Amino acid sequence: MKYLLIAGAGVAALGWVMPAHAQETPGEAVEALYDVISGPVGEARDWDRFRAMFLDGAQMTVLAPTPDGEDRVVTLTIEDYVARNSERLSEMGFTEAETRRQTHLYGGLATILSAYEATRADTGETITTGVNTIVLARQEGVWKVASLAWRSETEDWPVERAFEAQ
Repeated sequence: MKYLLIAGAGVAALGWVMPAHAQETPGEAVEALYDVISGPVGEARDWDRFRAMFLDGAQMTVLAPTPDGEDRVVTLTIEDYVARNSERLSEMGFTEAETRRQTHLYGGLATILSAYEATRADTGETITTGVNTIVLARQEGVWKVASLAWRSETEDWPVERAFEAQ
């Protein structure tokens, strides 16, 4: 892992270094998430960078819509996600791009709704749209993912509904 030494008497005196890919704002953290899982056909993802973006014990949760209108909930560790997706994302190529964002910030805590569109690089086909709910916490000046949950759009639950005032 590459590190960037941050200048400043207090920081340097403590010997603290910030990872080169550190996310200093919630927006940078979200952009880095989309960047690290996206790539062309045959390109391995930087899973060490991916792992470093999450707090210890962070979870990922996918809500998979079922034909009866319910959601099947699957909770993954970061390692579960890597094991399930590393080969597949590289084989087909995959780009997930943010299409809209809403951020709520409270001190060192950020909750972000991030609409996305996922496209296969091998066919150019948009395979899904949906919403990520990302909870970030600032740890030692770096924004890290505490939890990430997502759900694909359906006719009953269009992306725009996630951004309506309740």
